Amino acid sequence: MSFVNHAVQRGAARLGLTLPIGLIRFLGVGVAGLAVQTGLFTVLFHLGVNKSIAWLVGLAAATALTWFLNRRFTFAATGRRRRSEMTRYFIVTAIAQSVSFGVFHALFAFAPRIPPSIDVILGAVVATLFSYTGQRFFTFSPVSSTSAVSSGATDPTDS
Repeated sequence: MSFVNHAVQRGAARLGLTLPIGLIRFLGVGVAGLAVQTGLFTVLFHLGVNKSIAWLVGLAAATALTWFLNRRFTFAATGRRRRSEMTRYFIVTAIAQSVSFGVFHALFAFAPRIPPSIDVILGAVVATLFSYTGQRFFTFSPVSSTSAVSSGATDPTDS
């Protein structure tokens, strides 16, 4: 993971950008998730699986991976129960991936010369802004001490 983080930092520096470490880690995790989604999509699509089903299977695997990696490396403990955090992650991911899916289908339909795997990547790039904002300020935002007490959440790894 540190290789990807370092590569993102170097790329940002070359563009004259200073990115917060949390965003760099998020982008690194996103690259790993995108590799999983694009890889599965490509294999399934070439095996004759419908493009939407191949996209969704790749997304499901990538979502599980990115939730785990973001929870472990990118964002601080929230104080929420694991199930609550996973639900929030799924909601944000569903919104962001709806954007990604729309871009993917639009490119597939209106720019047929672009390889389908590139359509997947471009859709993910557009959705990243939505995803980071939602994950940072909704999914992984810290629980206030009053809501943690009222919900009974004491250990964020509880399910």
